[in-house]
Amino acid sequence: MSLRELKFSDQIQEEQVKSVYQKNFNYIITERYYFQQRWLQGAYNRFKDFDKYLILIHLVHKTFKAYGEFQIKNSFDEFYAKETYEIPKINVIDLSRDLLISKETTRRKILEMERDGAIKKDKKKIMINRKGQEYQKPKIAIESLARLLSKFTEFLSQSGYLNKKIESSTLQSRIKENFTQIWAYFFDFQIPTIINWKKFFGDLETWSIWAQCAYNQNLVINKKFKENISNELNSDNFIIKLNNEGTQGLNAMTISELSGVPRPTALRKLNNLTKRKLIKKDKNNLYLLFAQTTLDSYSIEKDKNLKFISETNKSNEARFVKMLTAMLNNIVFN
Repeated sequence: MSLRELKFSDQIQEEQVKSVYQKNFNYIITERYYFQQRWLQGAYNRFKDFDKYLILIHLVHKTFKAYGEFQIKNSFDEFYAKETYEIPKINVIDLSRDLLISKETTRRKILEMERDGAIKKDKKKIMINRKGQEYQKPKIAIESLARLLSKFTEFLSQSGYLNKKIESSTLQSRIKENFTQIWAYFFDFQIPTIINWKKFFGDLETWSIWAQCAYNQNLVINKKFKENISNELNSDNFIIKLNNEGTQGLNAMTISELSGVPRPTALRKLNNLTKRKLIKKDKNNLYLLFAQTTLDSYSIEKDKNLKFISETNKSNEARFVKMLTAMLNNIVFN
């Protein structure tokens, strides 16, 4: 039996991924936002309750991390063929603290998922049942992630770090083959990202609504860039350009449809965002990010909300680059 040799020279470095990400920011940020918005919509539609879904994926993440510690790897089909599986022991107080959900609410939502048949408690064990697995089965997310990775491999090949672009269909197959490993990398990125935004916005429904506006305005900028109307977009000027050049807003109905959040709830969240000057409504009743006539670096630095958004974007980008590096080395370079 021959042992496979690990070729360290074939591995891509985080600095290389970061360089390619920054060089092609205009295109990658659009793919990243597309992926994120599809994930948010799917997550909300599972329970119509972000916190409940957050608890569920946190439990799945703990399981995947434990699998990795014991050198266990399941493909997508292997993992979802299970009728039930045990998750590592949880502490409600720790869960509440980590996910920014009150202890009472955490207990209530766990009980609701137990009554719904998603999870099952058996003495000291907690099991995720078939129904719970179906709630978080990431079919669409895998398709979106493969699309994003495929686009990134195109840029890697242009920079000389990869022989050629890898098609989305090939990447989907490789993600599924290495599913529990790859999705642990995804949760390493996604869970801290949504917790940071939850901390700022107060709840994930509000962030989802705000993010729909951000994605829409990014599409406006991207179109202008392709038409040579706008200069290059990068992580340093991203917020400024969203405000100054992403000048086409969305109405409340469209925001509700895109996010999946019911219109009355969406209107309430939009009103709160408007009061915080994180969104403004123009004369056509379309919602746009921020409430600045013209935004610049100085304005961001002196406004605590804008400064937090800018700093959070950068910390999320660092985690995103780390996630891309880990995934690419797992499914492309090995």
